[in-house]
Amino acid sequence: MSRLLLSLCLLGLLAPPARAYQLRAGETTNALVLPADARIGEEALWAAQRIDVHGTADRDLWLLATAAVRFDGEAGGDLRVFAASATIGGEAQGNLLAYANGLQLTTNCAVRGEAALFGADLICEGAVDGNARIFAKSATLGGRWGGDVRIYADEIRISPGTQIAGNLAYASSKPLVYDSSVSIGGTVEPIKIAAPEDPARSRFALHGYLFLAALLVGMPFVGLFPMVAGGAVRKLRLSPWRALFAGLAAVLFGPFLIAFAAVTVVGLPLALMLAALYGALLYLAHVVVALWLGHLLLRAPGPQTFARVLSALATGLFILYFAAALPGVASFLLFPVVVLGGGALVLAFLQRPFIPIAMPSSFPPLPKNPEPPEHPE
Repeated sequence: MSRLLLSLCLLGLLAPPARAYQLRAGETTNALVLPADARIGEEALWAAQRIDVHGTADRDLWLLATAAVRFDGEAGGDLRVFAASATIGGEAQGNLLAYANGLQLTTNCAVRGEAALFGADLICEGAVDGNARIFAKSATLGGRWGGDVRIYADEIRISPGTQIAGNLAYASSKPLVYDSSVSIGGTVEPIKIAAPEDPARSRFALHGYLFLAALLVGMPFVGLFPMVAGGAVRKLRLSPWRALFAGLAAVLFGPFLIAFAAVTVVGLPLALMLAALYGALLYLAHVVVALWLGHLLLRAPGPQTFARVLSALATGLFILYFAAALPGVASFLLFPVVVLGGGALVLAFLQRPFIPIAMPSSFPPLPKNPEPPEHPE
């Protein structure tokens, strides 16, 4: 769902005068198609569930799809593809950057620049004139390569008749075996990868940096907005169910509101502002939960000074990030912390302080013929 919402937001950024695209939307389909006789004269970014390109783009072309991309056209500049699966059979006059779970460069594919390919299962049978970098779980290499090729994959297969003009460097858990018909103009050598560090140590070091960053964000937030921070903690302590429902509404419906504002050019500034507020809400949610957790553990009586609030904040953040550094705990912590903290923030922000003003019940009657004041002699 989040990837689809991102695609819809990016779709609103398309230039209004561009006529060389077609949008087909229905209950279960959302596709963008560029016919073979169509042309895009300026740099374009397309986002949809499926994208099918047969025409020509004179400049750079971005293709983002939650499902599949099919490119059989021509890009006059760089071509960048991000999708669940992608099949590229056209021509890119510039560089190619492609990321897909299943990625295929057919025999008709031609890249005049360099190529960077990322994915799980990669089949590359086209022609790349420049250098190439390939990162995959399984990679099948064929076709013609005009520069150096570097492959990082668990399993590497080189098809018979493959031509590589430069060097071939590879990193794989299995030995590289290829047919005698494979032509390699340079050297073939494995890539030496340094031994990885202790994963537990690296994970705790990363969360330590994240803890310090959150503390630096939380201190000015508490200092500049004490009423909002204190109100959010009180809402979380006194009305946790209300905070839960408010957080669910804010987290789930916030992207819809941003996407709705972004579908028109007039609403783009509002969409950017809402996106910034939404990002701040998601990040500050764990600051509120850390404050609540720190006050719950320290239980400092009396009025809360700024030093006590910072102590509670540091204690709560340390507990959250220490727990998140444990294997498998972060995925369970993220959603409830964001929902509860975000809901408490929303309730505190919407709350308006009411200050009653005491009014006298009645005024004394004024005299009908007031006497003039006496003047001192």
